[in-house]
Amino acid sequence: MSIEESKEYLDAAKRNTDTIFLISPNTTKDRINKIAKVTTGFLYLVAVFGTTGVKTGVKNYTIKAIKSVKKQTKGKIPIGVGFGVSTPADVKKFVTAGADAVIVGSAFLKLMETTPQSKIEKKIELFTRSLKKETLNVTQKS
Repeated sequence: MSIEESKEYLDAAKRNTDTIFLISPNTTKDRINKIAKVTTGFLYLVAVFGTTGVKTGVKNYTIKAIKSVKKQTKGKIPIGVGFGVSTPADVKKFVTAGADAVIVGSAFLKLMETTPQSKIEKKIELFTRSLKKETLNVTQKS
């Protein structure tokens, strides 16, 4: 939802519920400032243009957007990156660029669709560990 249509949602922030708004790599700096002023949780940067789902490769425009938004907000608001994140390498690139969080959804769904029921729990555990490992590799080197 847009910030212009979010009065009820923003009222929730008054009851200790964080607000999270979406931005995209082509959101203007002026609009990012407006959104940042009402965001109490994190800015959710949509990593790709189009629909969500498993994509291939990290787009350079997303890396530039992470760095730009981080600089613009002076690191005062966490940046979460999602949509199309599918590999540990994606996570590493986003965290290296400055993302505070990486949101993975469709990759888990695909894993569940392609894994026998008896092995899903273990597969999810291993995949989650591989994603987390990349965040630790980046943060420990910093």
